[in-house]
Amino acid sequence: MSRKNSRKDARPGLLASGSDWHNNACLNYMPDHGTAYTEGYRRAAEILIRHVDESGRDQDFLVYPVVFLYRHHIELLIKQIIALALGLADEPEKYAYKKDDHNLNSLWSVAQRLVMEVDDSYRPSDFRPVKEVVKELHLADQRATDFRYARKNDGTRSLEGVRYINTRLFGEKMGAASDCLDGIDNSLRCLLERDADMRADIE
Repeated sequence: MSRKNSRKDARPGLLASGSDWHNNACLNYMPDHGTAYTEGYRRAAEILIRHVDESGRDQDFLVYPVVFLYRHHIELLIKQIIALALGLADEPEKYAYKKDDHNLNSLWSVAQRLVMEVDDSYRPSDFRPVKEVVKELHLADQRATDFRYARKNDGTRSLEGVRYINTRLFGEKMGAASDCLDGIDNSLRCLLERDADMRADIE
């Protein structure tokens, strides 16, 4: 084998690090790396929204990843909240749900009931920003496919009848819902830490 071919074969793989360290993303360095997923999808959506707002370009193409990224962010955060709240529930078996479900309506219903059971400081009105975006996203894209694929399984167009989406306004509403969910997530983590400390004291 020639030296030229040897150098070619030695190229790094697709998922490899490089000598330009600022471009090397670190994975699996946190005990719970779920937050890296939820935060990553939100930041990606925000970057795209900011690009459209500042440049006035690419909105007709970027709207699809923008909505999908933010929708997936919300879905992951709701599922994360369910998992945390189940750790605080007296009877977690009451809250059976499919972990591979993408239906935001059903997922949020489980999450809200759980959160109100384990933290009585919340009222239904506290969840309004989340409830509003969950309802609209569910109506627009129940199966989380319409912003990923141009056609449905039956061959019909996705998002039929939707003509315009203002990415800035969309981002503002999604950001408010995300902030609300982040607050719930943080409060549940505090409750779990408190319970762990109390058990440690007893032991």
